[in-house]
Amino acid sequence: MKIWIDARICDEGWYYGDFVCELVEAFCRENSKHKIIVYTKKNLPLTRRSLLNDFKTRKIYEKEKFALMIFFDHHIPHGYKGEYIVLIESLKEVFFPKNQWLHRKIYSYKLKKAIGKSQKVLVLDGGSALELNERLNVVEDRIEKIHGFFPVYQNTSHSPITVDVKTKHNLRWDYLIYDSGNEVHNNFERILKTLMKLKDSGIMLYIVILCEATIKDLDIRAKAIEYSIADQILFLWDIWVENEASYYGQSLGVIFSSIYESFPFHFSKAIAYNCHIFANEIPANKDVMWETISYMDPLSIYNIRDAIDRYIKKPKKADYSKILEKYNAKNTALEMEKQVFIKN
Repeated sequence: MKIWIDARICDEGWYYGDFVCELVEAFCRENSKHKIIVYTKKNLPLTRRSLLNDFKTRKIYEKEKFALMIFFDHHIPHGYKGEYIVLIESLKEVFFPKNQWLHRKIYSYKLKKAIGKSQKVLVLDGGSALELNERLNVVEDRIEKIHGFFPVYQNTSHSPITVDVKTKHNLRWDYLIYDSGNEVHNNFERILKTLMKLKDSGIMLYIVILCEATIKDLDIRAKAIEYSIADQILFLWDIWVENEASYYGQSLGVIFSSIYESFPFHFSKAIAYNCHIFANEIPANKDVMWETISYMDPLSIYNIRDAIDRYIKKPKKADYSKILEKYNAKNTALEMEKQVFIKN
């Protein structure tokens, strides 16, 4: 049997691109008796013009007369009429758009069309399945949930160089790391307000920001001054990968404030460095992480403050071994394989 996969999203990087890349590799390993053809940006004749790319890619697929393809998110060539299965990471770009109006409209149009014409829609959490059904009118028998997993963080393979972080940056207190974005659903301002409340309670901490998009947001700096915590925030841009183990290992933990996620891919780096995680008590986090992390109420700054205070008074060693046993590339590949063969 032949299986065709459009994996162009692998070349986009970041956690979801890494996830797709690792999933496709695992899928190929588990189905070695079948012929699997994988397309990426490297083996398609692409230009800078997206419409022309769509046309060229569609022509290639139509010429091959594929009986079934696997796509990811909205990456289906415009006008493609063949049968396919699509895996959707989440709908946050529809409900929490970050781009300009025209880009949002194009993305939403492509995604809804991709979902509408697919034979089967695979999702990574029950919330996305419910949203597809109730808000995008996708019938339940076309939606299947498979497990996600945390892609292997490649930079952990670099030989670490030990750095005394507090001495290097003249830090007087412990620090938390923030390495996520500053989009609407990331809810980062609540962390700044929590830092202010901790200070009012006599608990002094730093926040070390390692996300370029968040660092570039001037509103963050304005809010830090407004809340009188500017001297407690370090904007470090990208640190050398050889130094990451020191920064994560010496931190109090990594904090996330997202109010919307499907599968918590953004935990990948914290898990790779075995760092304690503070995150909001939302279904995607609870369903995957069980009791291995500290949960916070996204609506209560006082609850977030208390969660951090409790951990400071009684820290615990991070252990994600059972999580990684359940959520891994092989298990997800086998689940995707089942859906492909049911379709065929």
